[in-house]
Amino acid sequence: MNNLKSFLKNQLLAELPGKLAHQEAAPYRKVDYDTLDLNTVRKSGVLVLFYNKEEETHLVLIQRPIYKGTHSGQIAFPGGKVEDSDKDIVHTALREANEEVGVDMNDVEVLGKLSDVYIPVSNFLVTPVVGVINYTPTFIPELREVAEIVELKIGHLTQVETLRINSIKLNNGLIMKVPTFEFNQKIIWGATALMLNELRYLLKNYSKSV
Repeated sequence: MNNLKSFLKNQLLAELPGKLAHQEAAPYRKVDYDTLDLNTVRKSGVLVLFYNKEEETHLVLIQRPIYKGTHSGQIAFPGGKVEDSDKDIVHTALREANEEVGVDMNDVEVLGKLSDVYIPVSNFLVTPVVGVINYTPTFIPELREVAEIVELKIGHLTQVETLRINSIKLNNGLIMKVPTFEFNQKIIWGATALMLNELRYLLKNYSKSV
C-alpha cells in the first residue's frame, strides 16, 4: 500500500488525464468545462477509497437503491452534496462516506483529487477525493442510500483495455448505448465510469513502477 500511496500522490500532483479519460467514457453529450458556469452548479464530493483486503488492493463503491430519481440503481462512489457545515469538499466526501458506508473519517489519509465531473442531468459538479485507509474496513451500509456494497479489486480495473458498449435503459424509458465497465456482473456507466476511467489511466504505469 505504501508504494501505491507514493505513486498516486505523484500522479495526482501532475497534470491529470481527466479530459481524455472522460471523453472516452462519457455516455452522450461531452461537457465543455470552459463554458460551464460554476456559479449555477450544485457541488458534491465522493470518496475514492483504496484499502487492502485479503492481500489485494480494493476500491469501495455502492449500488443505489431503486427509486424514482435520476440515479436509481446506479453504481457510484460513496458521496453526496455539500452541506453548509462542511469545511471544504474533502470534508464533504469524508462525511458522506461515513454516513453511507461507515468509514471513519479520521482514519482516511487523503492523497489528492481527480478531475471534477459535471453531471448535466442533475446539475452536479462532483469532486472525486482520493484516499487510503490502512486496514480492511467493515462497511456499514446506510439502507436508505445504499442497496449494496460493491468492492472492486484494482487489479481488475487495470486489466481493462477498452470500455464495453452496453444498452442502458433510462428512467424515462429511453434506451441508450453507452461506454461501460463490467465487474462481477455489475455494469458501471455515467459519472462513475468517467472517474474510474481516469483512475485506470493513472494506474496504467503502476505495475511498472513497483
